[in-house]
Amino acid sequence: MNETMHPTVLPRGAHHTILRGWAILAVAALALAGVALIVPALSKMPGLDTAVDWPAEFFQKGLVAHVALSFIVWFLAVAALIALTALRFPDRRDPALPGCVGLALATAGTLAIAAAPFLGGEPSLNNYVPTIVHPVYFAGLALVAVGVLIPVVQMLLRLEAPSMEARSQRPGLLALGLLYVAALVAVGIAAQQLGEPPLDFDTIERLFWGGGHLLQFANVALLLVALDRLGRMALGGGPPMGDSLTAWAAALLFLAGAGGLAIYGATEIRSDAHLTAFTDLQYALALPVLIAAWGTFTQRRRWRAARGRIAVVSLIAAALVFLIGCALGLFVDGADTRTPAHYHGVIGGINIAFYGLFYLQFLPALGRAVAQQRLALAQIIVYAVGQTLFVAGLFLAGGMGAARKSMGAGLEIEGLAVWIALALRDFGLALAVLASAAFVVLALIALL
Repeated sequence: MNETMHPTVLPRGAHHTILRGWAILAVAALALAGVALIVPALSKMPGLDTAVDWPAEFFQKGLVAHVALSFIVWFLAVAALIALTALRFPDRRDPALPGCVGLALATAGTLAIAAAPFLGGEPSLNNYVPTIVHPVYFAGLALVAVGVLIPVVQMLLRLEAPSMEARSQRPGLLALGLLYVAALVAVGIAAQQLGEPPLDFDTIERLFWGGGHLLQFANVALLLVALDRLGRMALGGGPPMGDSLTAWAAALLFLAGAGGLAIYGATEIRSDAHLTAFTDLQYALALPVLIAAWGTFTQRRRWRAARGRIAVVSLIAAALVFLIGCALGLFVDGADTRTPAHYHGVIGGINIAFYGLFYLQFLPALGRAVAQQRLALAQIIVYAVGQTLFVAGLFLAGGMGAARKSMGAGLEIEGLAVWIALALRDFGLALAVLASAAFVVLALIALL
């Protein structure tokens, strides 16, 4: 069954090449993220730890690169793909140079991030944007950010174009673009207010603290746009949340997120109040999410005519896993693995929506749809199950004192409850990793 959103394949030419390049970059970032975690883990294995002259703090550096590639680069590359596919039929007269420059910058930045663990510098396991204190790593982050900014700005300038997506998507696209710009502005303001102090953990934490929080608002906007597109394919016709509630959710999301910039004027960046203000700002995410959930409930009669198994499964699984992650956020304190349980649930839900968009929109728009539709469906199901089990295990282990950002169990292995938590965590992680690898293979076979 053809479950695509685009009625025709994007014509061959510069715009086709740019779209394909972003798709390859997004998938390659996931593949490199896996390597960035597996290879450093080998450095901790008995025998290999002394047989090879590993770089200093290689495991921690690999963890930094893994997060940057699997969260920052992957998410932002998909944002670029969403921006590029917002125009159903790009005008061939449009200059291709900006798109080529954006893709080239983001590609160079991704390679720099991937290479950073093998260079000097100390790892800093900060929240939101962990770093390696090395010019190559920071240059990589900057190149990716600017590279993605180019297609985002192009999208914002075209929101009223006749070939733009259905009107109900415009509020979500506008919120996504402006929130991304606001996140970059926040980092710029923080850099100006911090001056040029030594790049220690606290300075880096405050440099990216506000921008990282605003980027979470942009990520939720990404999810809303992705679910909107999947819902159109699954339910037919308008958005799965209804036109007006979709607009309200996007508007409140933007106002709450962009309003966070005022925190820089209201608090001193080195104060605890600054950190607390951005932490509390995240509670504002609840209202747009609840509006989206209520909007979906009001459209429940349309589910009787749902069609397209990949679209339906992606839509439902993404929403459920995301909401599980949101619910777990009510119990985090930042010290144990309940915190990564929360954000892995949220990230997992967004990942599922992205997988669905690749299978049903991005690849078909390139004329490279995945031929193995059953494998694609199975990949999404296995990932959703694995991520849910992984999150459950992390949350249970955290409740028993398992520490964050540590190699191994992080707690004393004794008692049935501990074994159950660790078994859920490890089995779920294995399923999620295998499913992610399957996505990379399926997508690369179609793209290459």
